[in-house]
Amino acid sequence: MPANFTIRIGLALTLLVSGCAIPTKSISPEGYLEIFGPTSALNKINLPAEWFVDGMKKKSFMANHLRIERIDGSPALNISTGSQNYVFAKRTQASLLAAPFLSWSWNVPSFQGNEYPIRLIIGFHGGDPKSGSWGSQPLVYLGKITPPFDRAISIIWHRNGLLRGTIDHTTKLPKYIARGGIDKTDKWQAENIDLARLYKRLWPKDEFQKVKIMFAGFATRKSILPTSAAFADFVLSK
Repeated sequence: MPANFTIRIGLALTLLVSGCAIPTKSISPEGYLEIFGPTSALNKINLPAEWFVDGMKKKSFMANHLRIERIDGSPALNISTGSQNYVFAKRTQASLLAAPFLSWSWNVPSFQGNEYPIRLIIGFHGGDPKSGSWGSQPLVYLGKITPPFDRAISIIWHRNGLLRGTIDHTTKLPKYIARGGIDKTDKWQAENIDLARLYKRLWPKDEFQKVKIMFAGFATRKSILPTSAAFADFVLSK
């Protein structure tokens, strides 16, 4: 057995025994979990431990692809695309039944193509009867840092406004079209979706009561010409 493998296993066991764990955010007793909003500790200098960047070096992301703005006194998260795909999200481990509603506001610029390259992404675990326990394999990963998940939804802005509220199943990662139309771009739009109902539409045979939201955040596709979008009041609630 390679020495470096033995070291990694030993370190993992040490962390488990000592009770150390990767930080996550849980739902409040009132059924509220702020991903990003007025009370968020996220800033250009401080990336709280429950946030992760996958697909790009964290230092590069913080320096070149993240801005925190103030809109009418409230913080807004400005994210830009780069030369590679990446995910920027918050670890949650929250019960879907405890906070089934997802709300946020976004301001997307006019764009070419059918889909805007920056979208929301939500990862789940526990509902698929074929999925194993936390420590088992295989689970699906977006990369080396993203928490394990067995289901995921990408929430997008489509060029065609008539497609709003529909689901695109043509890719491995299902895409829910939350907003559509170029005429709605370059201004703030508020959204509120029933995430639990959307999950049932996609995976009706899953064990719904066991589903946990593992992470919630943003995914970008690489683009030749950089583009950026602003997000605010990103919340899970009941």
